[in-house]
Amino acid sequence: MVRALSIAVWLLLIILPVGSGVLFLLLTSLDAKTGVSLAAFSELLLGYESILSSFALAVVAPFVACYLALLMAPGILRKPRLQQLLSPLLSIPHVAFAVGLMLLMSPSGWLVRLVEAISGLFPVPPASWPLPEKFLVTVIIVLTLKELPFLLLMISAQLKQLPVKSWLVQAQSYGYSERQAWWRIVTPELLRRMTLPMAAVIIYSLSVVDIPLLVGSNTPAVLAQRVYEWTFQFAANSQIKAMTGAWVLLVMALLLLLMNSKHSVLYRRLVLGKRAVTPGRLNSDKASRYAWGFLGFLSFGVITVLALQSLASSWFYPNLWPAALSPERWQTEWSYLLEPTVHSFWLALLSAITGTIAAMVLLQRQRQKAVKSFYWPVLIALLIPQVPLVLGWQRVLGQQLTEGWQLWWVFWSHAVYTLPYAYLVLHGAYTSFNEQWLIRAQSLGYSARAAWWRVMLPMLKQPVAIAFAVAFSVSIAQYLPTQWLGQGATPTLTTEAVSVASGGDWRIGSLYALLQMLLPLLVFIAVGGIRKGSYAEHS
Repeated sequence: MVRALSIAVWLLLIILPVGSGVLFLLLTSLDAKTGVSLAAFSELLLGYESILSSFALAVVAPFVACYLALLMAPGILRKPRLQQLLSPLLSIPHVAFAVGLMLLMSPSGWLVRLVEAISGLFPVPPASWPLPEKFLVTVIIVLTLKELPFLLLMISAQLKQLPVKSWLVQAQSYGYSERQAWWRIVTPELLRRMTLPMAAVIIYSLSVVDIPLLVGSNTPAVLAQRVYEWTFQFAANSQIKAMTGAWVLLVMALLLLLMNSKHSVLYRRLVLGKRAVTPGRLNSDKASRYAWGFLGFLSFGVITVLALQSLASSWFYPNLWPAALSPERWQTEWSYLLEPTVHSFWLALLSAITGTIAAMVLLQRQRQKAVKSFYWPVLIALLIPQVPLVLGWQRVLGQQLTEGWQLWWVFWSHAVYTLPYAYLVLHGAYTSFNEQWLIRAQSLGYSARAAWWRVMLPMLKQPVAIAFAVAFSVSIAQYLPTQWLGQGATPTLTTEAVSVASGGDWRIGSLYALLQMLLPLLVFIAVGGIRKGSYAEHS
């Protein structure tokens, strides 16, 4: 039965979406009227700023987030409860996080107002503030801070599989300090194991559209944003540029994946060389504490400022607090909020359940075949930029998107992306499960299936719940599949938040962003209750 289910998962959620999208994109690219054009390619190269911006975004944000996560990871070893701090930030979708961060740290944000209230330095919003509302650096900072909790979660999962404490003790017996041991012995192995999660983050950063629409520069826009905008222009020249840009994104993705595959090897050569200055010589303990403190402040600050803005009747600069708090805006806008909220909830619930169950089926099949390593084809949808892949889906489905099937196709596209994330989260706990528990259960008369239901599944309920929560959050955050396959008939909190906030209306945008954040946050709170229940059972 597991074999049959795994074949169905492979066909419906991996081979069909990836194969059909890429194949149809290839065939469409050969069309004389709308296919790839050398002239369009030359035009893209002449406007190289978009390509360079996309490349910088896909390199800087993931790698800064990676090393910040490595700097902070020893804190999880010393204080495992710190991992609970990841839940609020993991639950905040990228769009809600970007809106909250702008309300908190933009030139007219709450932090500038606080400085003005204390010192009087900024009677008007500063023009040269380091986090402007529309700039490539702003997109890099948003993505760095938003991907940091996910990478920390991936690292913490690997720390449970490695004898890290033993390695640190042995290294210190050879004269290394604990910090040097972390960067010289533990980090190289973590980087090797983080190749696939990092690949997913890099490709997401390359192809992200919603965050650049919100806080990115429009002159020049990143390449994924330009391709997205060209697809909505019906002129033949625009369609040719969109198709050509999609292939440029694919080529860039291949180059970035190649760079990422050499990351751990390059780290070993540079950092473990005889003359290398390792990060371990820095005061990383203090830096780690500051980073965790900043992460906690950021989590609380984003949630608080979104809530305040959604209730503020008026809040003019440089006032530190709103003139008054009132639910009037919620009452006025609720009729517009209801449909996107319902769509977001049901799409996230069904696609998260589908993705989590599919991941468990694939992992169970791996256990039967005694394969413990990451099976990279499961993650193939994360290793292809969303823009060309979803564009391929849109062209394949064609008429199906105008016959009332949009909601089901959007659900399917969300499940394609919830599966690999659930697989990433579940992989370590599932493949390292102690077989002795199942052997003992079968020795007591349980069948193999009953042992799985009665023993293995209850013992794995915590990682399964976390995988479901992450998958739920991933579905809530989906923008391109919802926008393109939904054809405007399936509005969600994400599509509406981007539409409203990208137009500059942060007040209404805060309503959508807050609701977009609250749905996954409630799921993560429920997961926290499951985690506490697990601790109580084992204590």
